[in-house]
Parts: sequence; structure tokens; C-alpha cells
Amino acid sequence: TGANEEGGRTGLEKLLAKNKKINVVYTINEPTAIGACAAAAAAGVKIDAMVSVDGGGAGIGAVKSGCINATSQQYPLLMADLGVQAIYDIVKNGTKPANSEGLDFFNTGVKLITDDPQEGVPSESTEYGLANAWG
Repeated sequence: TGANEEGGRTGLEKLLAKNKKINVVYTINEPTAIGACAAAAAAGVKIDAMVSVDGGGAGIGAVKSGCINATSQQYPLLMADLGVQAIYDIVKNGTKPANSEGLDFFNTGVKLITDDPQEGVPSESTEYGLANAWG
């Protein structure tokens, strides 16, 4: 899709031409999801779950408008800070970051943003997402 709006639109158009029963879409970023949303609307297809990742301001706006159901909001400055600290610790004393509690990876603080929270799935509102959005 080229990770852009036009690619998301044409990508979903091609898929819907083959199968109008598609009802779940995951995209690599919000611009792609916004394009896919436009393709679904133009085709008159209801997508039950459109989810994405990044968490920039425009993407959170697309969640707020209902185009995207949810997105994983990343925090690039925090990720960079944690990454530089990890490199420093490895070089200085060989200490690697430990997995986050209950996970098999080191969590850099990504949060799910949605205005349709689901039981058992931690999430934040678009209000929170817009207040903490990058870009």
C-alpha cells in the first residue's frame, strides 16, 4: 500500500472487488486506514473493525470520527529515550532491558486508543490520544 492514504484506498478497492464480505481491516498506519475507510464507504461496505497503529494527531482524529475503530498509539520520543538508555546500559555494564511484567517483550508504553472500549482490553479515549499525540 505504500503506507499512505492512496495506497490504502486502492488496496482495499482491489480486495473488495474480489470479496465484498471483508469486515475486518488492519493497516500498517493511520493514513493507510483513512484510505481504506474511504474505499469501504465508496463501495457501501460496512467494516466492523478497522484498526491501525501509530497514534499521530490525524490518526486519532480518524478514530474520533469513527473511520478507524482503534489504533495503537506509539510514543516515539519515549521509545527513543528508552532505546538510547538501553544501548548505554548494554555498553556500560552489559545490562539488557528486562521484559515488562507479564510480557515476553519490553513494553515501550504503547496504548490502544478507542472510543469503544472493550471489557478486558486496556485502552484510552481519543481525548487522551489527542492530548498525547505526536505529529
